[in-house]
Amino acid sequence: MGKTPTIKDLEKSESAFRDYIHSLEDQLSTKASDVQSKVDAEITAFYKDSGYTDAKNITSGLNYDFMQEQSFSMDNLKGIIDAISQAVFTGGKPPAGATVDKDGVSTAKAELGPTIGEMANLELYIAGQVFNVLSSIMLSFGTSSALTFKTNMQNKPLGYGMQLFAAVSSESYQSTSFFHNEYIYEYLYIYSVKFSVQQAQSEVKQQLVRLYSDQITVFKQRELDLLDQLSAGKITPEAYTTANAVFDTLIAAVEKKIGDLKAVALQAALNSAKVR
Repeated sequence: MGKTPTIKDLEKSESAFRDYIHSLEDQLSTKASDVQSKVDAEITAFYKDSGYTDAKNITSGLNYDFMQEQSFSMDNLKGIIDAISQAVFTGGKPPAGATVDKDGVSTAKAELGPTIGEMANLELYIAGQVFNVLSSIMLSFGTSSALTFKTNMQNKPLGYGMQLFAAVSSESYQSTSFFHNEYIYEYLYIYSVKFSVQQAQSEVKQQLVRLYSDQITVFKQRELDLLDQLSAGKITPEAYTTANAVFDTLIAAVEKKIGDLKAVALQAALNSAKVR
C-alpha cells in the first residue's frame, strides 16, 4: 500500500500545493488580527481586575499549523512550545513567530531567585503547563468533521507570578486536489506569558494560607487521636488535658497567622480598588 502524502511532503515537491497553503495562511492572517485584539483585551481586563500593575511580558507569539486529517498530530505544537521555553529559560533562539522579552525575563529571574537554581525543572513545568492549555483547546474542536472558523481562549496562572493568555483558532478545508477529499485542519496559536512581582508575592501568601490550613488539619487530627487514646484508657486524663492544650495553642497561633495574611490581602485589594 502506498503512503498517504503528508503536508510537509507536498510542500517540498508540489509548487501548486505550496501556493494553496500560502493562500490559506493569508486568509488565516486576516482573521488573526481580530483574535489578537481579543487576547489583548483579555490581558488588559485581567490586570485591571487583579490590581497587578507591574506585569511584564515574558514571551508572546503567533504561529500557524496545518494538519492532514489522516496524520493528525500535536508534535508541531509541542516543538513550538519546547523551543519557546528553552528560549525563555536558557537563552536559546525563539522559533519563528515568537518573541522573548529580555527585560521581562530578567525581572522574573531576579524575583524568583533560588527557584532559578532548579531552572531545568521550572522550564519543564512551564512548558508542560502551556502545552496542556493549548492542546486541550485544540482537542476540544475535534478532528472528525468540517470546522467553521472558531476560537477558544483561556488565561491561566502558571505559578511563580506568571500568567498565560492563549487563544487557539481552528478551521478546516476539504482538499479535492491533494488528499482525495480529506480535510486539512489549520490552527492559529496566539499566546502571551506575563510576569508580575505583585502576583508572585500574592501567590506566596496564598500558598502559605494553604500550608497553614493543612497544619490545622493535622493538629486537629492529633487531638482526635488523643481523645481515642483517652477513651481506650491508654493515657490519663491529666496527660490528655496537657497535650490537648498544646495543640489548642498551636491551632490558635496558626489561625491567627491565616487571619493576618487574609487581612493583608484584603487591605491590598481595597487599596487597589481605590487606585482604579
